Parts: sequence; C-alpha cells; structure tokens
Amino acid sequence: MNALVLGGGGPVGASWTASLLHGLMAAGVPVADSDVVVGTSAGSVVGAWLTMQPDGVGSIPGLMRERAAWHAGNATAGRRDNSLMRQLVGQPGQGAELSRKLGQAAIAAIPPISVDEAETLWKAFLPEGPWSPRLRAVAVNADTGLAHAWSSEDGISVPVAVSCSTAAPGAAPPVSVAGGVWVDGGVRSGANADLVTEFTEPGRVLVVAPMATDDLSSQEATLAERGYDVRVIVAERFYQAPTDLLDPGFIDVAVDTGASQAREVAESLRTWWQD
Repeated sequence: MNALVLGGGGPVGASWTASLLHGLMAAGVPVADSDVVVGTSAGSVVGAWLTMQPDGVGSIPGLMRERAAWHAGNATAGRRDNSLMRQLVGQPGQGAELSRKLGQAAIAAIPPISVDEAETLWKAFLPEGPWSPRLRAVAVNADTGLAHAWSSEDGISVPVAVSCSTAAPGAAPPVSVAGGVWVDGGVRSGANADLVTEFTEPGRVLVVAPMATDDLSSQEATLAERGYDVRVIVAERFYQAPTDLLDPGFIDVAVDTGASQAREVAESLRTWWQD
C-alpha cells in the first residue's frame, strides 16, 4: 500500500507541490494512484486535484496565483496578523494545548465563517465532483487543539474541508462546521505524516513538504519504527519568510523549483514506488 502525504505552505507551497507532482507523473511515477492521500493546508488543495482530477494538477499554480493575490489584498488592507503566521510555522508538534491556544488566537484575529461562506471561499479553486475516498484533509479543532482528517464520510463538501484545512491563523478565517470551529491543520504539524498510521497498514509513504518543520524528522522516525518505508522530499529553500508563501511574486520560482526537484528524484522514486 502506498500513501502520499502533502504538507502545508500557502498558495506558493501548493504551487511547488503541484509542479513537483506534475513532473513526477510525467516521468512515470504514479503518485496519482496512491491508496491514501493526506493533505494539510496547501496539501489538501493539491490532494483534492490529485485524487479527483489528476490531469488538472498542472493548473494549480495559475489558480494559486489568484489565491495569493487574495492574501496580498488582505495584507495591504491590514487584515493579516503576521505574528500569528510566524507562530504557525514555529510551533507545530508542540502538543494539543499549544495548538488550542493558537486556534483561539486565530478566532480572535479573524471571526469564523459559516459553511456557506467556506464553500464560496474555495469552490472556484478546486475540481468539481464528489470526494475521493482516498483523500484526507487535516484541520485542527480550535476548542480542543486536536486534529481531524476530514474524509468523504464526514458529510461536508471538499471546499468546506479545504477551507478548514487552510484556515491559517491570522491569514484566513476559521470555519464553523460540525459543532466546532476549525483552523489550519498546520497548527498541529506542517505535514501530519504520522496520521498515516490511522488509515493504512505499513507500506510506502512519500512525504512532500514545502516547509522543513521541526517535527518532520520525528514523524518520519515514528513511521519507520512502525514498519513504514518512508521517503521525504522537502522544497529547496526558494523563499525567506513564511509570509513569502502567500506572495504571488513567488509562484514562478516555486514552479521552477518543483520542476527541477522532480527531475532530480524521478528515477529513484519510480524504482522505489514500484518495487
């Protein structure tokens, strides 16, 4: 069984991830056939396309350029708290209580939106159609600090799940749904790779991470200890600050970097994936 984990990183990180996966698929690495795809934040966006309409993965950077422009407009209008953005990147893996506190700070910074508003916020950026049973989109309950991987069994739409998963504190609104208020899955972890153990038996796990967070190596070790064969691809550093991952000016370099890294690793990954 093969699992794919797609980490967070804003519209720019989604563009890097999409470019990398597009290059891998073109080189014969069947990542779109993964038995489970676990997406966190930006990873949930790419995961939706990969599992629902894989031929559209190459269109993601163009869509994310528009999404990044939305973030840029919020920043210009003073509707973004960069200090919370820095906390989001700096604290993953520190436990449920710190996740809860950051979730509560997210609610204080930007009022939660309704299901209908969440649907509108993301529908234009995602493929149409039903959930793929292979897709999980990770978000964090702001009241408990605990993560939940939304799936086709939860009774919400893909745009609403993605809106929950991408609700970065200080940058995007939390979402009120299913009796809770939900924030970005990156509040718990940049990739949430360890959640794979909840959905699959030991097998291959490919982790694709736009950001090298502190908890990534420990999660890789946890999976290896439980019998998973893990490969990790982290983006070569093409940005300086976390807020750059929301900046439309970094989309092109993200795409170029993803394509370059795909060429570097495609052959070895193709062998590993099909062995």
